[in-house]
Amino acid sequence: MIDEGTNAMPTLWTRMRAELGDSDAQYRLAEMLRTADVVASVPWYRRAARQGHVAAQTMLAFLLANGIGVPPDPRRAVSWYRRAAAKGDVGAQNNLGFMHEHGAGVPCDPAKAALWYRLAALQHSAPAQVNLALLLLDGRGVDRDEAEAVRWLRAAAEQGHPAAQYRLGLCLREGVGIERDAAEAALWLQAAAAAGDREALVALAELRQTVVPAWAGGAEESGAEDEDEAIEWRHQAERRPMQDARAGAMPPG
Repeated sequence: MIDEGTNAMPTLWTRMRAELGDSDAQYRLAEMLRTADVVASVPWYRRAARQGHVAAQTMLAFLLANGIGVPPDPRRAVSWYRRAAAKGDVGAQNNLGFMHEHGAGVPCDPAKAALWYRLAALQHSAPAQVNLALLLLDGRGVDRDEAEAVRWLRAAAEQGHPAAQYRLGLCLREGVGIERDAAEAALWLQAAAAAGDREALVALAELRQTVVPAWAGGAEESGAEDEDEAIEWRHQAERRPMQDARAGAMPPG
């Protein structure tokens, strides 16, 4: 038996097995190739996907949807996403929801998007939880339910998802779907800001300037410090690039 943890043998051994039709080896070879030559990886993803390899199906769909290493082909991407999503792949379910929400390769259908997002969200996919929450907040494809949206945002925020932390902070700041809580709002906005979310930096600066923070105990001497901190958050926001608060479609893995 060849030790796949030594020297150059893993690549040679994996390639031999891939050539012989082993779908796991085909997928592993594609993963090895992708970082250096994504075009060369696509045929191996395709060969593994045709044999029913779920992770290969999801990655092939992602490459086709985004035109990475292949010409963009949203319709074919949807077809591969469907196969993987039907087998329970969380990434495929979330990304298939995204395709339905935005009408990429399929007619725009927020209701179908919500269905796929929910399936992935129930499997603890933070991006899907955010995407579902945003549909619930807007009432697109589902009945508007701000309280349920907040529950999904909290689930994703607790997993460290910056977009969820930002949106949850806004809901707490404005009292959307949950009782207003400036102190907790600041904590979530600060977490998102620390992860590089520029909009969270702006929201946090506004919160610090407009709300007398309960966590400061109302002390008069803290006012100047709070104002200085708010200005610093705003300056940081101005220096960082804008990021999308939607989770969107995510690369597999």
